[in-house]
Amino acid sequence: MKICIISNSHQTTDVRLYHKLAISLTKMGKVHLICASGIRNSVKNPFQEVVATESAWQALPLLYKKAKKLKPDIVICVEPLTVFVGLLLRRKTRCKVIFDVHEFFPDAFAERFHPPLSWMMKSLYLGFERWLQSRVDATMAVSKDVLYQLVPPEKQTNTAVIQNYPVKDIWELENETPMELNAISGMEFDLVYVGGLTPNRGVFKILKSVSLLKREFPSLNVLIVGKFFDSEAEKQFNQELNKYSLNAVVYYQDWVSPDKIGFLLKRSKIGLWVFNPQNLRLSKALPLKVLEYFAAGLPVVATRSKLMCKLVEKNELGACCEYSSESIAKAVAKLLRLKKSEYRLMSKRCEDIIEEKYNWEAVEPKLITLMEKLAARP
Repeated sequence: MKICIISNSHQTTDVRLYHKLAISLTKMGKVHLICASGIRNSVKNPFQEVVATESAWQALPLLYKKAKKLKPDIVICVEPLTVFVGLLLRRKTRCKVIFDVHEFFPDAFAERFHPPLSWMMKSLYLGFERWLQSRVDATMAVSKDVLYQLVPPEKQTNTAVIQNYPVKDIWELENETPMELNAISGMEFDLVYVGGLTPNRGVFKILKSVSLLKREFPSLNVLIVGKFFDSEAEKQFNQELNKYSLNAVVYYQDWVSPDKIGFLLKRSKIGLWVFNPQNLRLSKALPLKVLEYFAAGLPVVATRSKLMCKLVEKNELGACCEYSSESIAKAVAKLLRLKKSEYRLMSKRCEDIIEEKYNWEAVEPKLITLMEKLAARP
């Protein structure tokens, strides 16, 4: 069997696409991960292939051309637009098409607009995505909520929830220092945040909370890793660094390859997941970053939500807080004050919950079952 995974926005080193889907599917045959950027590998299965463009739109015909040459039996499409590529490939090669839905795409798209236009755009995008889904051979999603938004329960045939859990011991595989991290490779950090840098993800509340924390913890080191989505947010970030005198406290890394994140997490003590609870998309999601924090043994400070309270507080894996700088600082201070023995016990619980429950190895059989079921269909 030959399987293609196509993406016009992710890299060939993407953790879900390469370390999870692609590697797991090598048990069924040859796997080709084709993306718009990343590294190339034409020697070892799963193979990694890159189309020559930086444009997500221009990547679409190039993905089609490269995949068509391979004549795949199954194509996994990672974004709504790549589903069009998959459907064209099906017409040409009679392959099966799977839609891998890894986020609330309609909600994310609607956030670009203000109400009431945002409500209209979400409805239009959801209708478009449901239309695409109705034409594929199978659908898999990272959570029940993501799947239910797209496919009503009574129509969920040939569907599966394939959670985006971490691969066991994935951070133990990385021993070399990534070149882009040489400047901070010898440092250790009290706090780390990894993710998009937007107001809704609490980046400015984090900065203010750090300014409050440094009064009690003057040697505090904070690492923020991620991308800004607009220049105004980046400008405000730099202004607030100066305003709160945090240039010697906060270290900013603009981008790290997803498979290298563990290098930084292993040098950190507490992970942050701060978000605006009024954003329902963020409130309902179990972000991979939280599970990756746990996998690295990091207790987490998270904005209070039903999901986070059930995961973090119930299992004693950190602390939940309100969406305010003062509450964030209070929760972080509580963890920083832990005795070394108390911290080690909490850190061990974080590692154990990944080892025992939230790991890719527990999810992989559902992926294989879906693929085998699809391959058996005429």
